[in-house]
Amino acid sequence: MDCEKIFTLNLTSEIVQFLKPHYKWAILSPLLVGLEVCAELSQPYFMSRIVNEGILSNQSDIILPIAIQMLIITFVGMLGGVLSIFAAGHVSYSFGADMRQALFDRIAHFSFRNIDKLQTGSLITRITSDVYKVQSVIQSSMRLLFRSPFLFVGSVVMVLSISKTLSTVLLIILPILLFCVYLVVKQAYPVFMRIQEKTDRLNTVIQESLAGVRVVKAYTQEEKEQQRFKEANDDLIENNLKVSKLIVLLGPIMSLILNIGIAFVVFVGAKLMNAGENINVGEIMAITNYLTQILMSLMMAQRIIMSITEAKASMVRINEVFNTECNEENCDKSTDDKSMECDTSLRFDNVYFRYNQSTEDVNDNYVLKGINFSVKQGETIGIVGGTGSGKSTLAQLIMRCYHADKGTIYLNGKDIHDYSSEQLHHLVGLAMQNIQLFSGTIAENLRWGKSDATDEELVDACKKAQIHDFIESLENGYNHMIKQGGVNLSGGQKQRLSLARTLIGQPSILVLDDCLNAVDLKTEAALNLALRKINCTKIIVSQRISTIKDADRILLLEKGVIIGEGKHEELMASNAVYQEICHSQLE
Repeated sequence: MDCEKIFTLNLTSEIVQFLKPHYKWAILSPLLVGLEVCAELSQPYFMSRIVNEGILSNQSDIILPIAIQMLIITFVGMLGGVLSIFAAGHVSYSFGADMRQALFDRIAHFSFRNIDKLQTGSLITRITSDVYKVQSVIQSSMRLLFRSPFLFVGSVVMVLSISKTLSTVLLIILPILLFCVYLVVKQAYPVFMRIQEKTDRLNTVIQESLAGVRVVKAYTQEEKEQQRFKEANDDLIENNLKVSKLIVLLGPIMSLILNIGIAFVVFVGAKLMNAGENINVGEIMAITNYLTQILMSLMMAQRIIMSITEAKASMVRINEVFNTECNEENCDKSTDDKSMECDTSLRFDNVYFRYNQSTEDVNDNYVLKGINFSVKQGETIGIVGGTGSGKSTLAQLIMRCYHADKGTIYLNGKDIHDYSSEQLHHLVGLAMQNIQLFSGTIAENLRWGKSDATDEELVDACKKAQIHDFIESLENGYNHMIKQGGVNLSGGQKQRLSLARTLIGQPSILVLDDCLNAVDLKTEAALNLALRKINCTKIIVSQRISTIKDADRILLLEKGVIIGEGKHEELMASNAVYQEICHSQLE
């Protein structure tokens, strides 16, 4: 491992960028630290004068003036130290806030493929724990990173200026001390990387357990989850203890080496005094004090180096987020108009797609293979198939959640990637299979579909989604508070609210990705009737034949391939797989 990389924080362009807005405070803090260190370095000198000129020379009248000078300089140093802490805190907290905001903004623009790769639990750790570690090292760097070398160099210079003979002791012990620090840091860095990985794992376990608490309790798996958490927690503790042992071991070793050096200075100093050399008690005392300050500076250096080493591991992970290229499906292209005049709303032209692009198997890994179909304006298309046939994937490709590996998807006669995200979401509305509601009122959740929607538009969309009567029955109506994840609503209620949220935007193409599987048959029939009255192109993905049997055309998917296309009656007459699906649901 490169020593220079261990002892320096990876100051990438991102860190410099976040420090630039606060450069005045970042410069002021080291200057104030320098003032504090100068005050500290002067103390042994004044103590030496008090001993030599005041006590040993029996000139007690000069002790008080020197003591007053010491107090004044101490006060100035204390003031510099307090102000430097304030400046460092301002820089670090502002830095952390800016970096968290930048990470959140970056993640918000990630495609589904980016999120699949980095994983939600890991992203949470990076935006919280990792940023905190970097923020903490920025704060300590504003002081310790400058205080330690200032104090170290100043103390060395003072020892050399007092006695060249006794300074040889310093030249002997310094390489030993620095070598000890190097060994510990070299061993600690890979452990810090493992700690962050274990933190990711722990966060993932917590997130899964909390999100699936109802499933855990339903299957009485509390003990299993507790054991899973204990294993992840113990693994994290074990790695933290490895680092702690290294740090704890370094302190006593450095103290022992330096105390041996101090004892040797006193011994050699006494010998020199007996031999009549030009050295006195005050100078020996000053040298021992400066050696103590050298120890303090090295201990501070050790702390900041360990912090930097830990922060470097975090910064590598943060940079991975910043350096992750947004996949093509999430990158906007400019276009002058929202749509083109065309009688075809949607067309899939020989589309192939796979989730795992790193695999070398290019034939059997595709979730969708050679998809070809077109949808005319105002037409209703039903998509049906078994589990894993690629129905939801096809719906997500329409919304550009993912980008097709081969082929092209045309929207109103134009490549779907020629639209900006805003234009695409204006044209296409997707009600997804996995419902996500946010804590807040029902009205606030509905306006995710259209931020400036009027109350009348909310009511109209909810009536079409067959949820208006339920909302009116609530005490606060549309101002009823929804808890996080919609836990105070049933599955069918959440699905209908999600559908209403999509309908508010009045999209030209409505994509329903199996979003009504939790509603009862009576409500489903009312919903189907209401949807038929909506004047737009509709693509309905469902496993229920009853949901899509009245569609203008039905596409039957199996293993990512369209194996049947036509009306319900046509498929019933000619397609054995469709017949099997229908019979299984009717029996």
